[in-house]
Amino acid sequence: MSPAPAAPSQAHSSISQAYALSVTAAIRLAAGIALLGVAAGWTAMKRIDFGFILLPMLAYVALAATALAGRHRPLGLRLALVMPFFDLALAFVVHQHGIARFPQHAASWAVSSLGVFTLIVALVGLSLSIRLVVAVTLLSVSAQWLILRDPGITLYSVLVATFTILFVAVATSAIPRMAAAAIRREEQAALTIESLARVQAQNRQLELLQREKDSLLEIIVHDMRGPVGAAMLSLEYLVIELKKRPVRAPLLEATDDAVATLNSLSSMISQILDTSKLESGRITLRLDRVEVRPILEKALREANPRAASRSITVAMEAPEGLFAALDLRLFPRALEVLTTHLLRHTLEAGRMLLVATGDSREVRLSLHSTAPAVPAAERDRIFDKFPRADGESRNTSGWALGLYFCRLVVSSHQGTIALEDVDGWPTSFVIRLPGQPRSPSGIFT
Repeated sequence: MSPAPAAPSQAHSSISQAYALSVTAAIRLAAGIALLGVAAGWTAMKRIDFGFILLPMLAYVALAATALAGRHRPLGLRLALVMPFFDLALAFVVHQHGIARFPQHAASWAVSSLGVFTLIVALVGLSLSIRLVVAVTLLSVSAQWLILRDPGITLYSVLVATFTILFVAVATSAIPRMAAAAIRREEQAALTIESLARVQAQNRQLELLQREKDSLLEIIVHDMRGPVGAAMLSLEYLVIELKKRPVRAPLLEATDDAVATLNSLSSMISQILDTSKLESGRITLRLDRVEVRPILEKALREANPRAASRSITVAMEAPEGLFAALDLRLFPRALEVLTTHLLRHTLEAGRMLLVATGDSREVRLSLHSTAPAVPAAERDRIFDKFPRADGESRNTSGWALGLYFCRLVVSSHQGTIALEDVDGWPTSFVIRLPGQPRSPSGIFT
């Protein structure tokens, strides 16, 4: 696996440090050559030994040239770390020896040492880490104090030289690093703004797609309602005409079943559109304080014909005077969907029980059935929009979109719906609702 690419700020920092090392190596070599020329002139004018200053400078220039030539190699990087200490050692030895050899020029040597130490600190501050800057600065100050002490220079001059070295160390290390940090922050801010702009553009695109999807869905639902409504009118007319004539009971039952099926289909079409609106929060609930028992009775009446055809016993237990905050358009449909799905999974000659309990704070509606139990690991997933994914078992593959619609409706009522374990019943759906009306969660647009 290839390593992850470095962040832009890190890459920029690495490039800047490599460039600074190259520049300081070039400056060091140029300064070494210049000082070598001065040393050669000094040696010629004073007729002093070559080994006093000229040979050490030649060796230094050769070392500086090696560091510059190998700056992109491991050896050059190691030399870059130790060269400041070679600079300090050479400067200190030469100036200390010069003051001892030529005491009459002590002031010149003192000024020269300050300039050299300042240059060394500046080069380190521009290219190396803070720790090395501190170490080289302290060594430079100490060396400067030792050199200035011998010629008998006043304490004021020594303090000025010390302040000069410290100021150069701060100016060449802290200030550039602060500027680099500010540049990195600006780059990061620019990247953040660019990312935010991309996210906003994507959000606008998603909103456009959502609007187009909603429009398409509304067109499809509208076009589907027309044929279904026409078929329902035709079947209802056929039922009326058949009842006027002596026909066989199975024929009437078949037409009644067809009407019931079309009613279910019409309800499913409306459910698809309402599901989309509930997902996007485009439905305002009209919550009223409604008695629960009549709603359960209506659900029981609608379930009885389908239950009787499969010899399923459906009963209800609900006290009078139990109220809940309900939307009379959405909640009865959700209860009908839940009852229909539960009937579909209940085996023939099974049982179903609708129970309502609660008080002024919470109302609990339980739908019990002898339908096969849903595995515990899959109980939450059957309320998802697409519960058949990930190789779901046959026990939950038939719950389809209906339970997702029920979950949306119950959630919009600030309630909860779940499959729970109840003694004596393999399958139990439990809905918990607030007893008093609260602010609706839907937003009308």
